[in-house]
Amino acid sequence: VPHHSNPLPSTMKLFFAALLAAVISAAYAQDPAPGWMCYATAKAPAGTKLTHVSASWNVPADPPQGFAFYSPWFGIETSDNMNLIQPVNPWTGSGWQIYNEYFQWSPMNNENSAAINVNGGDLVYGTVDYESKKDAYHMYHTADGQSTNATIPVQKQDGKAKTYDIIYFVFEKSQWPCNEYPPNEKVTFFDIQAEADGKAFVPEWTTSWVDNHCNFRAHIVNSSTIEMTWDTSMESGEAPALRGA
Repeated sequence: VPHHSNPLPSTMKLFFAALLAAVISAAYAQDPAPGWMCYATAKAPAGTKLTHVSASWNVPADPPQGFAFYSPWFGIETSDNMNLIQPVNPWTGSGWQIYNEYFQWSPMNNENSAAINVNGGDLVYGTVDYESKKDAYHMYHTADGQSTNATIPVQKQDGKAKTYDIIYFVFEKSQWPCNEYPPNEKVTFFDIQAEADGKAFVPEWTTSWVDNHCNFRAHIVNSSTIEMTWDTSMESGEAPALRGA
């Protein structure tokens, strides 16, 4: 996501590019990545690849204005955790947007679709579908009657197509004070649908986090609903709970 690039003024893009370079140089080049505050994940049945994942959610409430940049999102990833296809919903520092993003760790590549401005409370729907004729995934992202699309070819390694078999639901970007995150302290992904090799399956979710920040936690409500919560009243450095709580 927001791993990584974003529609910000050029000075802020340079700041984030420098920050990203520092993070990558200091950490492993693989997901789950530094900056992920909470996430839920599930895998396709063994020996299959994901052919459809979709979800709906409401854009969080507007936070205080500032330079903060973060995003709730969902996506699919290859079995080596190196290629991530994701409909994202970032707060850009002055407003909410939706767009589709592809991030590839090696060779590093980041692509974004056209961005659409949305408002707190808007209903968002995102979907990722496999297109066999193109050996590619098509992302479709819509809110308030507007939509944006992107198609991403499957990367080949040693002549063999990679397998997308991991689903992620994530809230990302941990460097901001807790009171700069949305004041409603919750985003809920619902009506989550998943298919592998063209057949629907029920994901078996697990939850965790990378950066223990502002008590961001993912909660499994049921197989098709994931809730993410946080605490805007905390000091950024507080560590209230153990991993996986």
